[in-house]
Amino acid sequence: MGHLIVLDTETTDLDPDKGAKLIEIAWIELSDTTGKWEPTFSVEARIQYDGPISPQAQAVHHIRSDMLTEEAGAVKRYELITTLLNRMQPDTFFIAHNAGFDSRFLPEINRPWICTMRSAKFIWPNAPSYSNQVLRYWLKLEPEIPPGKFPHQAIYDVTVTTGILMEMLKRYTPQQLLQITTTPFKLKTIPFGKHRGMSFEQIPVDYLRWLQSQSDLDADLKHTIDSILKP
Repeated sequence: MGHLIVLDTETTDLDPDKGAKLIEIAWIELSDTTGKWEPTFSVEARIQYDGPISPQAQAVHHIRSDMLTEEAGAVKRYELITTLLNRMQPDTFFIAHNAGFDSRFLPEINRPWICTMRSAKFIWPNAPSYSNQVLRYWLKLEPEIPPGKFPHQAIYDVTVTTGILMEMLKRYTPQQLLQITTTPFKLKTIPFGKHRGMSFEQIPVDYLRWLQSQSDLDADLKHTIDSILKP
């Protein structure tokens, strides 16, 4: 038996270390009690909050402060997180699309995180992009979106992520997806800068050496450059 919790968060800004707060969360649970992964439980909730929400964040999720009051149905953060933690089982994996972001807003969770965005880059290297919506249409998925919901509402996005995950689970176990998430792999093309979209083999060596000297490289980019420039 296995248990997966797929979740999505909406926040007041991007960086919890600079005061950004969690204001909406939705999750969908999957179990494989019948030998096939199936959704079994879901939650959608907004969190009480009376502070500022950045215009950039509001432009994405359209959540206003008046939607985060007790009168509007928002709940206390600790109550919601307690519910989430109580749903965990000994074999639970957490999953998010860009898990590095969502996990920072949920420091109470001390479990393995699978990132569907990162896994997609490994599983489908020829995908045109790796956002939820691009993968949804590129894979020709038909997730059952709850009526009246729109992109960047947590329940909408987590439903799409669940569809992407279930496509992955046709080929990989959760343990394999966790390994993909946590293991650096070689990129085919560079994702930014003046050489964006070019194969690494086509990029001037001097530029690769300069990149290699930078301190803020992500693990995959560093692994790719190191493998090309190895002695």
